[in-house]
Amino acid sequence: MRTWKNSLNRALIIFMTLPFILFAYSDSDYDGVSDEHDLCPNSTMLDIVNKQGCTIEKLIRKKDTLSHYDIILGANYNNVQNKKTFNQSLQFDYYYKDITVQLQSSNLESVGLGDTTLGLFYRVKPIEKLSVSLGASVILPTYKNALNNNNTDYRISTAFNYQINRTSLFLGASYTFINDNNIKEPNYSIEYNNANNLYIGAGKYIFPTFYSSIIFNQNSNIYKNSEKIKSFSLNNHYIINNNWFSRFGYTHGLSKNSADQLYLNLGYFF
Repeated sequence: MRTWKNSLNRALIIFMTLPFILFAYSDSDYDGVSDEHDLCPNSTMLDIVNKQGCTIEKLIRKKDTLSHYDIILGANYNNVQNKKTFNQSLQFDYYYKDITVQLQSSNLESVGLGDTTLGLFYRVKPIEKLSVSLGASVILPTYKNALNNNNTDYRISTAFNYQINRTSLFLGASYTFINDNNIKEPNYSIEYNNANNLYIGAGKYIFPTFYSSIIFNQNSNIYKNSEKIKSFSLNNHYIINNNWFSRFGYTHGLSKNSADQLYLNLGYFF
């Protein structure tokens, strides 16, 4: 009888203290090891960890080589001043250490092939949590218009990314040298000027395989004396497995001449 009463008392004590135990338990990186005993507090949820919370095996492995490639196919639906278009894009990326070479082009509805951009980017890390990207691009005139005035343009860019645990704060800027020929006719004229772009945003890894960000973007117009193009966007990056990934999002135009856009990209990493 005494044994039965002791067991009952223990059960009641556990039941009454369980809410306080659960409330006190904290596991910031969701690896199954409490923060109090976790020696590796930044391991991801999909890592297999030991009793100290340190990774012993990654379920999503990174490539062991210094270089890799990816191919990204994209589709987007645009609405600019009630003019709706459906466009496709193709992008190749080559990564070697902190260097990226990028080639991208697009197919524009009712127009055909758009301009093709070849870019070179270099990333440095002045401090542990901050990365800085410097870039230079050549915009090749593969887009043919009726005016036949399209020429090669050039762009320089920089971007800053500050990482705080699973959250990133970033901003960037670019400047494009426009070399298209101005058009002056008796009935109309088109004058171009160089263009700049500014953006700022924040992102967070909701899960180890899912990253979401919000961005405010402002572009000066390549057409002289035209309104700046402003937009706000929600972007998502989802890792499907070791090779496949997707990007999708929505952009809302904040100025009269900016587009509302829905886009979906599918990429393959190898």
